[in-house]
Amino acid sequence: MNNDELDQAYTGMAQALSRVGEAQAPLLLSILSLSLLARLSDAKEAAALLAQAEAACLANGPVANYPAATPASPT
Repeated sequence: MNNDELDQAYTGMAQALSRVGEAQAPLLLSILSLSLLARLSDAKEAAALLAQAEAACLANGPVANYPAATPASPT
């Protein structure tokens, strides 16, 4: 997925969260997360992503971990 596609997916997720509302947002995110975890190749990859997300939440640090835009394809 390139940066434009990632942005489109993020926008779609934000719109879906708005449609379901704050009360249902945790459920939507849980369902989405489980669906995406099920697509991973192995449990080690899933555990690494879970640990990364947890660490970002606990440290109030950056939450995105995808490659930066290259000069040929700026975002």
